[in-house]
Amino acid sequence: MRRRFLSCRASIAFVLSTCVFFSSRANAETLLCVEDVAGGLKFLDGEWQGVKFKVGGSQFAITATASDPLNYQVKQIGKDIVQFTCNRLKFESGALSDQMYCGGLGYGMVINFARLRYVEVYSLGYIEDDRSGQNTPSVTGGKCSTINP
Repeated sequence: MRRRFLSCRASIAFVLSTCVFFSSRANAETLLCVEDVAGGLKFLDGEWQGVKFKVGGSQFAITATASDPLNYQVKQIGKDIVQFTCNRLKFESGALSDQMYCGGLGYGMVINFARLRYVEVYSLGYIEDDRSGQNTPSVTGGKCSTINP
């Protein structure tokens, strides 16, 4: 009888942990984001100048990982590599943060789930005064839609 009780408790614990995992996974949002505007700094005619860049319509899929619903990956549509990894904050109340920061030094993305917008920043070049034209700092903005894969 005692063994049956322990087995029943183990089954209940497993079911509850599975429900918690899948309910937290269900709260993770998947976004499809599309580039909308872009500009930056470029070394032209012997000086740094502000410029508007042509928008290429880049699209990004932003998805939570299977192992952790607070850990996200950003992939450009049509490419297999992860461009950025991100961690979404969860407050003590259980609410998820509206904004998430991705990437690292010199290159990253800020994604806002409430406003469905993002900003991607590439900052290398200007600070280092790289006049080669190989590092052109840029800021790109875009809009997102929540999708159900």
